[in-house]
Amino acid sequence: MQAMILALSVTVIPTNKPLTPPPNRRRCLLITAQSQAAVTPDPPSPPTVKLNKYGSRVTEPKSQGGSQAMLYGVGLSEDDMSKPQVGISSVWYEGNPCNMHLLKLSDEVKRGVEDVGMVGFRFNTVGVSDAISMGTRGMSFSLQSRDLIADSIETVMGA
Repeated sequence: MQAMILALSVTVIPTNKPLTPPPNRRRCLLITAQSQAAVTPDPPSPPTVKLNKYGSRVTEPKSQGGSQAMLYGVGLSEDDMSKPQVGISSVWYEGNPCNMHLLKLSDEVKRGVEDVGMVGFRFNTVGVSDAISMGTRGMSFSLQSRDLIADSIETVMGA
């Protein structure tokens, strides 16, 4: 990437016609600006970020053999162990028309994650339908389910 730097320079332009002061007796000064392109080297690239920063705590050390065995048990290969792992949470629930399509959507997200060379792990959390529970005692669970959803996702991702 090339950067353009604008440098100002003052150039005196000789004229045959003398400038006459305006009627209010102020003096005029004609100044022109010219830009000059200067090529600067590209800035140094930022340090490489390790995308599997957290997953590598489980997948790399020899002391985590039991954890690695569990990951091999779900189908990961030796190559997968060095890839970043992405958690994909879904509130799929087939008893609610608002959520019943989310399983297919999470399939597509997982496919996209794998297409860019990462490992996707899907997991579900609870889903409460306000529309179904409205007007019943079940409606009292609607607001607290939002905290439960957030807490369950945080628990899976943190553990």
